[in-house]
Amino acid sequence: MAMALDLDIRSFFRKAPRDWLRRYFDRHAALGDFDWQALKVRNIRPLHEAWLRLAPQLQQRMADDFRNITLLATANGKLAIIDEAEFHPGTEGIAAQLAELEDFYACAFWAYLEQPKLWNGAVFFAAADGKPKRYWRKRINMPRLGRTPTNTDARKLGLAISRVLTELEGRGAFCEVHPYRRRQAEYFFAYPQDHRQTSHEYDESGRWTKRPYNPAFEIIFIHDDVRQTLTIWHQGSADRVKDLQVAFAKAVLETDVPRHSPKDTRVYALGDFMRPDFMLIPSAELGIKAVELRKLRVQVLGIDKHTIRIDLAPDCAPHVLFERIASATRDIEPSRLRVSQVSIRVTFELRPGEDKNRWRSFEITWPNTCSLQNEGDDLLIQRMLEENGIEPRHRKSDGDQAP
Repeated sequence: MAMALDLDIRSFFRKAPRDWLRRYFDRHAALGDFDWQALKVRNIRPLHEAWLRLAPQLQQRMADDFRNITLLATANGKLAIIDEAEFHPGTEGIAAQLAELEDFYACAFWAYLEQPKLWNGAVFFAAADGKPKRYWRKRINMPRLGRTPTNTDARKLGLAISRVLTELEGRGAFCEVHPYRRRQAEYFFAYPQDHRQTSHEYDESGRWTKRPYNPAFEIIFIHDDVRQTLTIWHQGSADRVKDLQVAFAKAVLETDVPRHSPKDTRVYALGDFMRPDFMLIPSAELGIKAVELRKLRVQVLGIDKHTIRIDLAPDCAPHVLFERIASATRDIEPSRLRVSQVSIRVTFELRPGEDKNRWRSFEITWPNTCSLQNEGDDLLIQRMLEENGIEPRHRKSDGDQAP
């Protein structure tokens, strides 16, 4: 299924590796007489002109592929391929194979040409990662599924979505749902029928005409059994998302949940950041070169309650932070110290064509606030934090109480 993405075909031809482009066209038995050796990096006009001479239907099919290749030609797209590979036999060591390729476009072409069984899932995941963040809504304390979802679950969810939308919005008479598993989460990509519309267009003879059609729109459900969360992407109202949460629980989890989401009582355990030997481990697979603690805010409890904040200058060595915090808290009982905020700087590996490392700073604030967004490089950082065990959890003891 092609995902919505603008495509500048000339820009795509400039960015795509020549060898992989040639392999793609060979796969489709197209441009067999094209002189690839003569094609210059700065002049793709001959390729563009050859492309324009292809049959319109073949052009459309290839344009859909090129949109999805562009979608996967990112660091997040590469991870989507790796995530999908976890659930297919015979794909062990895929991360190492992708690491040997020249760039992200090569990774996307490789998945399309060499591992087609990974293609649909990877495209769905990459499209979900790129959705506008303002339409994501998360609910905590969801019941666990406790098993692998089935196609029956997808059909039941489709029927439940149809009931909600037809009753409340007069649309959604049909709804197709595609289930996928990604790491520990279950994804359900739903495509309900939208309101009937009419298209003004020209037919094959060049005659202007009107054509009625039934478009679909997208809703994404992500259920995480471990974290007991349900995240929904829907370009609709918050009230409608609540209706969809209830419908999902009834259809897939086979249980009733209240319409209003419970309060989020999870907390970040930030105490480890006080330890000078505590380190966040970067991940080459995620394209992360280094992780540094740059700011630390500690509250001192008791009668003389106050706050200690250490904020390093951009070029200051990280070890200075721990030296200063140790000095400032030397005569204070550890039980009176509570970390309330940390600021972390992540430095990324160089990408092809880059001459300077990118970096991103963000804050984690007690009890459960993180300034990272659900898009772009922030998704990679979130994955790195999860791998290091940094995520909000339910309180286990009084030691997790607020500062």
